[in-house]
Amino acid sequence: MEYYEMIVTCQMKKDLYFTDVNESIGKYINRTLYFDDKLGKLHSKYREYKYYCFSGFFPIELDKYYKKNRLYIFRLRSWDKQFIYKLKKVLYKNKYGDFRVWTAEIIENKYKHINKLFTLTPTIITIEDRPWKKEDNIMDAITRLQANLEKKYKEYFNEELVIDNYFIDTLKMINRKPLAYKYKDISLLGNKFELIINEDEISQKLAFTALAAGLGEKNSSLGAGFCERR
Repeated sequence: MEYYEMIVTCQMKKDLYFTDVNESIGKYINRTLYFDDKLGKLHSKYREYKYYCFSGFFPIELDKYYKKNRLYIFRLRSWDKQFIYKLKKVLYKNKYGDFRVWTAEIIENKYKHINKLFTLTPTIITIEDRPWKKEDNIMDAITRLQANLEKKYKEYFNEELVIDNYFIDTLKMINRKPLAYKYKDISLLGNKFELIINEDEISQKLAFTALAAGLGEKNSSLGAGFCERR
């Protein structure tokens, strides 16, 4: 197993508030896919669980506004080598959106043991058509995250995992209150987490899936649940 990470440098065309950033990046990527016929077909191949995720902008602006004409980077990950190299070729063709892409570099990341994950972008978990909150049962969050990763793994690798325990040993929320994304004229709430991962092989595969494809929901549309190992 491996995933590919593309580090994209871009220049802002306008000021952008932090809650709008991830939807802006998601729209840019989605539109770019249709500059290549094979990418457009590949994008339509996966029904519910997409095969990429992305971060927000770096460096982080402390006043929460990303500034016109400044340069920022974002990171995009995918299991699919064909997808990410084709995307790099057409990334510069897209002149729409709130920023202009200047450079893109791809790095290959091999499967390796994971002790701990933390989310750089808020993770979205939906329970009974509403966002999970810290007042809710923590096991509900763990169960939803586990089921989501199992489905992503199965859909991409066409392999059923034999599960006998949760991949998360400990789940800790690290924000004080829910964090918002703007999405289609509404706000979606998420939380940042720190996860301690179990040592067994299946747990490690699911943790690597979270790194490659994102934790929770809305990974390819909003970059939610973009993880880093620690």
